[in-house]
Amino acid sequence: MDYSKLQNGSDVRGVAMEGVTGQAVNLSEAVMADIANAFILYLRKRLGREALRVSIGRDSRLTGKALESAAANAMLA
Repeated sequence: MDYSKLQNGSDVRGVAMEGVTGQAVNLSEAVMADIANAFILYLRKRLGREALRVSIGRDSRLTGKALESAAANAMLA
């Protein structure tokens, strides 16, 4: 999958739930975990340290909690 297609300015956009006519899900929990892992790797390299503190924001969409959990679990692993 080409993750760059999910980039929209400074955030991530995609279809996270079945039901959008003509569009397949491209923002799954697995994809979110990959993005979160990549972000942590980037921060560690950029800041030159292992221990980090980050916050995760989300909106009130039906998929928000699941995607937030996927990101948090990936960052803590």
